Amino acid sequence: MMIKNLKTKAATAVALGTLAMAAPANATIFEYDMTNGDLLTIDTDKSTATWKGKNIDTVMTSPDFAKFTGGANPRFTAVLTSLDGTRTIRGKTYTDNPKNINTTHPQKLIGQGSRFNLWAWWGDPIKGGDYIKHIGGYTATEVPAPGMLGLFGLALAALGFRRRRSRMATAKLAAA
Repeated sequence: MMIKNLKTKAATAVALGTLAMAAPANATIFEYDMTNGDLLTIDTDKSTATWKGKNIDTVMTSPDFAKFTGGANPRFTAVLTSLDGTRTIRGKTYTDNPKNINTTHPQKLIGQGSRFNLWAWWGDPIKGGDYIKHIGGYTATEVPAPGMLGLFGLALAALGFRRRRSRMATAKLAAA
């Protein structure tokens, strides 16, 4: 009985260790306050970014955001897989223009030290280009990845079920 208990505990430890490695323990959300009042937010877990302000309201996706490490003066380039939203130029609102994104001008978010550059064309016909703003300050917030929390909860439920089955088996043996 003692050896069986040790095997069960060892198997449980291996299973929990495997679950812990299966998903990232956390993600980071970086928020950059721009000197003009805009807010750029990069979420490494969702591989998304939003840029909101008086003259811009966009949502971007890129697998490159998962590798973003932040910092007060980031040097980083993310080639965008999507860019949705609007930008106001000289009082008129435009959407992004994806013309030439696969050739001469892929859409990118570029960290250039003290500033960010949203490298894109706006309007059809094109009325504006890059949106460049300087960083005023930033914060980074670590958040638990939801997938990891779910896996941990599932592991705990499985352990509880296993323990219940073990107690029921022991009770049957004692009754016999």
